[in-house]
Amino acid sequence: MLNADLIIGFSSIALAGVVFVATRDLSRLGGLFVNYTLVVIFILSALMLIKGFVKPQRLSFFDSSEERNNVIIGVIILVVYLILMPLVGFLPASYLFYAIFNLYLAQDRWSWKNILRSVVISAVVVTVFYMVFRFLLTVPLPEGKWFE
Repeated sequence: MLNADLIIGFSSIALAGVVFVATRDLSRLGGLFVNYTLVVIFILSALMLIKGFVKPQRLSFFDSSEERNNVIIGVIILVVYLILMPLVGFLPASYLFYAIFNLYLAQDRWSWKNILRSVVISAVVVTVFYMVFRFLLTVPLPEGKWFE
């Protein structure tokens, strides 16, 4: 049984630290929301750490090795996606990630029906997200170093 409060507290502080370092080049107004959010995350993380030392909540994170392996494989797929995105760009990496993740989460992964469904859902969802972010919100998305 692990102390869930300490794990979440330290993880949140580490995440806030990474975001803090990564966002230092934002403009004063651009970083305003990020900075306020980081302050809130830090305060809540500190409170979580205090609770973890004073009145810890012990939890078992995984009921079985199959559940643990599913989470680890899901994280590996996500990390590969995050590595590929700057190289191949938002669209190809997202189409591939979304389709593979849908297949991975399906019950009967390798049936033609699930493969076709995953590809179609991936095409629709990623394209809609791309259109909204690119044209409606005018957010620049990674183009990919391989296609420059």
